[in-house]
Amino acid sequence: MYDIWFSQKAKKQLKKLPRNAKGIVLKKLYSIRYEPFRYVKKLEGSKLWRLRISDYRAIIDIVILNKKIFVLKIDKRSKVYD
Repeated sequence: MYDIWFSQKAKKQLKKLPRNAKGIVLKKLYSIRYEPFRYVKKLEGSKLWRLRISDYRAIIDIVILNKKIFVLKIDKRSKVYD
């Protein structure tokens, strides 16, 4: 099982989300802890991954050796890739 860590930016973005969206995002993030590679897609030209959560996206980094998932950004699809 992988541990989930949030960057300061991701924590700040999570606080700004509406309450119902925040619950959906957290539920999805914690549900991928057992098999993260089943749910994520590789970002082109990067070592990072993206997780689709309805209208939102989470940009994450997965460290296999330490079994950690680092959540770097969480935002709407139109804003997260900037």
